Amino acid sequence: MVLYQACSKIICSENQTNIRLDFDVKEDFDRLKISFFYYPKVIEDSKAALKIARDCLKKYGESTYSVQQNLPIKNLVTISIDSPSGYIGAAHRQDSEQTHIISRDFSSAGFLKSEIEKGRWDVMLNVHSVSCDIHYEIKIEGEKANELSSL
Repeated sequence: MVLYQACSKIICSENQTNIRLDFDVKEDFDRLKISFFYYPKVIEDSKAALKIARDCLKKYGESTYSVQQNLPIKNLVTISIDSPSGYIGAAHRQDSEQTHIISRDFSSAGFLKSEIEKGRWDVMLNVHSVSCDIHYEIKIEGEKANELSSL
């Protein structure tokens, strides 16, 4: 059962922020499946990428790195999850397409094994770096043991 689904955009002014997405679990589920995708991963505009690299090197006073060493410029958005009882974990991965499982018996790397409690859950989009507007899709599904095709 789909508990939450969104297609939206993160704009450059939201760089280095967190975006909270909350959803309610109103039924008993054996696991949550979180599917997350964003694009573009890499800044394709070479002029813009060079400017970003130069600006960052200047900002941080780095003189030992060349601009070319900092290319390609990549966007990075990760997720963290809180249950009604607190922090479940985070997936700080470079992949722009991710699927994570939360359950009592198994959870994806970075997340605690956890009962799927009824109540308000939060998924935080951790916007580490966006150098252009990006589009994202997220879908959170509650699954029951008798509905699972594979773990």
